[in-house]
Amino acid sequence: MSLPLPRPGQVCTMVFFRYNSSSNKRWAFAQMVRARRPLSKIKGLQFFKVFGLGAGHGYSLKTKMDQYGFLGVWNSMAEAERFFEGEFFAEYKRRTVEIYTIFMQPLSSRGTWSGFDDWRPVSTENNGNSLICVLTRATLNPSYVFRFFKQIAKVVKDHTERKGLLLSQGFSEFLFVEQATFSIWEDEQQMQDFAYNSAHQEVIRTTRKHKGFREEMYTRLKAVETRGSWNGEDPLKPHMEKLTQLAS
Repeated sequence: MSLPLPRPGQVCTMVFFRYNSSSNKRWAFAQMVRARRPLSKIKGLQFFKVFGLGAGHGYSLKTKMDQYGFLGVWNSMAEAERFFEGEFFAEYKRRTVEIYTIFMQPLSSRGTWSGFDDWRPVSTENNGNSLICVLTRATLNPSYVFRFFKQIAKVVKDHTERKGLLLSQGFSEFLFVEQATFSIWEDEQQMQDFAYNSAHQEVIRTTRKHKGFREEMYTRLKAVETRGSWNGEDPLKPHMEKLTQLAS
């Protein structure tokens, strides 16, 4: 499902992969390191991460050995399309049993991820597209890892049960110290209710107070297109169809 791009500009893609055979699972695990060099040479790819998906809906110490992901930030939709139609990505398609891709454009961001902060918001408003995608990530100071995960359990439970949450996935490039979550909400208000009126805010405040974060980033984006399925369906399809009707 797709919506018209608000205007030409930076595009972010989040891709989830599912594998079934042992050989393909091993290949996917190895790609978290092996893919870095070829990806660094892809034209138009400003920033990328290859990672494993967590077993929970948020920050987690457990991983799913059959599920991996790719985050890419592109100069334009055209350059993203070339990548997804190319041979590098074709190898992923040959090895997976399920792929789900979300195309987005940034609305706002603060902080950095591995030093990257070159987000280029296409607008300050969501322009009738109420869906809000949120990318939250943090590098933890090793001395604070145990305390952080002791606090985070109640946040994950609250997150999972929140009204308006359409999709939530934790992931990690390096287990324990590198943690990230990606979530999609029906609208800004429901996302804000979780961010500022739940245990989430207290955990963030406490972690900052004790200098538990070495680096952190919080980015809001708008979904403009989805492809494929996750767990047998496109979780955003009903909402994208509704928005498409409103835009026509």
